[in-house]
Order: sequence, then C-alpha cells, then structure tokens
Amino acid sequence: MPLSSKILWAVSMDTPAEQNSLAQAAHMIKANVVCIRTSSPLLKDSIAAFHALNIEVYGWRWPAVVPTDSPPNYSAPNQADFVASVLIPAGLDGYIVDPESDDDDGVNDWQRTDVDTAALAQSFCKTIKDAAARSGRPFVFGTTSGSTYPASKPGIPFSKFFAASDKVYPQTYWRARDRHGNPVDIHGGTPASSMPTGLADYGSAGKPVMPMAGEIDCAKASEIQAYGALLAQHGIDEGHFYEFNHNVPPEVLSAIAAL
Repeated sequence: MPLSSKILWAVSMDTPAEQNSLAQAAHMIKANVVCIRTSSPLLKDSIAAFHALNIEVYGWRWPAVVPTDSPPNYSAPNQADFVASVLIPAGLDGYIVDPESDDDDGVNDWQRTDVDTAALAQSFCKTIKDAAARSGRPFVFGTTSGSTYPASKPGIPFSKFFAASDKVYPQTYWRARDRHGNPVDIHGGTPASSMPTGLADYGSAGKPVMPMAGEIDCAKASEIQAYGALLAQHGIDEGHFYEFNHNVPPEVLSAIAAL
C-alpha cells in the first residue's frame, strides 16, 4: 500500500541554505509535510515558502518543564504561547509535542515530582489547541516520545498529552547515534523488532498510532523498505522520517521516495 502522506522531520534549519536543502529533500522523497523544531529562527517565515511548494509545516519541540529563558521559547508555557501567538497565525499546520525524560532532572525532564507536570501538560495543550481552533483552519496536534515510554516512564503525564492529541507518534527507531556520533542498534536493531512495542504502548491512547522511522542518517535502504512493508501490514499509510541532515545516504532517500 503506497503511503498517502510522508512527513520529513528536521532538527536544524538555521540558515537559508538549510531551508533550501530541506525543501529539496522533501520534494525528492515526495513528502507533503515537514516537521521542524521550533527553535529554528527561520520557521515562522518559512511556512509561506513551504506552502508555495504544496508542503505543509508542523512544528515540534521537547519543551522544558522548569522555567528558563535560555534558549527563548523553551519552557513549556513560553513554547505554547509562541506556537499560539506567532506560528499558528503565520499558517502553521500542526504541532507535535515531545515530552521525554533522560532521568537526569534536567530542565526538560518530564518525569519529576517537584513540578505538577499533569497540570502543566494540560495547560500547554489547551493553549495551542485553543489558538488552532481560533484560526479556523485544519490543524493536527500530536504527541511523540520514546517508543517504550508510556510503560517505562509512568511519571510523564502521557494521559494529558494523549487526550489532547489527534494522533500519536512512537519513536520506533531501530538505530541511533550515541553521544560520540557512532551508530548503535536500539530496540532490537530492526524495524520488525522496534515497531510492535510502540504500537502496543501508544495504542492505549485510543488515537491513530503513526510509528516513526529513525534515525535515518544511520539507516539502510533495505530497512526503510521493511519499515514501509510493516506500515502496510498494519494498515498505516502515513510515514514519519526522523530526521533530515546531510549525512542521510542518498539510497535511503531513494528508498523513502519509493514508498
């Protein structure tokens, strides 16, 4: 079953050259959506440019739980206000929140007891969804996080995020780069081993589950083909690819284009 929608994710889009590269890659793989981290200084003004290419634009962020002004719009309330007052009026088509935990008590650690994270999550989602409703345009709100986190990190207020979500996006990556930049197998090292847990744990949300492929800069073309076949097996026609950078092998982009 061919994919009816492809979403290409981006972490960095800090220069016009990076914006052009992302647009070219999206066109090459036949993506109809780009999902860009909201830390990009070009995001607001890029929305119209991507729309002119018939590409929708989502934003995403792992927002901070603890108040901080560095970088700007990083803390959850400020991030929600930024999306609501700046990005949605500029034409943003969707937003995917990424609550996670490295178990390090960092400012972005959502599994903690010194903050009412459930109330924070509910307020965060409401601010964005209310602004989207006021815009009068279709808007997708979703939640992504580690593929096992709803079960393995119960302190994260997933119930609040899931309740507000139209779709949920488990990070069913089978390979990732470690802190030294070396690729290492995770979740069994294959799409077939990584996808079932994400589907099961996020299925509790009662929302459509869209497993993500990643990290594609250390994936193989054959693995992308296997990921596409698994989506078809589960009747899912939306593919998510995290994330575009100049290290993604051309054969991997070609494999995504063929899905």
